Amino acid sequence: MTDRLTQQILDVQHGERVHHHWHYVYRRRRKNSLNISSRQIVVGQVIALSGSMVAGYLLELNKNHFALFAGSLLLLPGIIDLSASITGAMCAKINHRLDSDSRVSRVLASSIGFSFALSIFSGAIVGITGGLIGELFFGSTFWKILVLCQLAMISVGIIVYPLMAFITIAVKRLGYDPDNIVGPVETGLSDALMVMIVSVLVRTLA
Repeated sequence: MTDRLTQQILDVQHGERVHHHWHYVYRRRRKNSLNISSRQIVVGQVIALSGSMVAGYLLELNKNHFALFAGSLLLLPGIIDLSASITGAMCAKINHRLDSDSRVSRVLASSIGFSFALSIFSGAIVGITGGLIGELFFGSTFWKILVLCQLAMISVGIIVYPLMAFITIAVKRLGYDPDNIVGPVETGLSDALMVMIVSVLVRTLA
């Protein structure tokens, strides 16, 4: 018994016992990590699905208003995807920059500012393209579609970018992976918010 205990102590001192059992520890920790990641992804996807359903419901409620604004339905899918993509890229940038830069205010300011600049630039491209197509083929007014696109992108950015930036930081500080949770959350939120804002702008510009 004494010899066995002595051998175990020597194994630990020389790292042999750790070497013998490292794969069991690794598999157990990896399994736990995968379970946690799976739960985070499932929760995020449920939130994204809920947001998409809300966006569809708002679209159904306002379909008559969209019909009064020629070209609005042509523009809507593009700016919904665009706002979600920019927001997702911003959240991922904040998440990974915080790993190497502890100055939260600087990370937030640069990430949100860049997202706004990207929204204006890309929104102008989508608005010009959609305006030209709408005027040539659907009898819509070019400048109205351009203004609708830019106002919608800026309005969504004012609400979504700061909100999702702080949510990303909060999720990270809670010990979860923002890449698993924040992406679906911002997708559902930006989809619903974009439909609501565009419906308001359509009533104003029509």
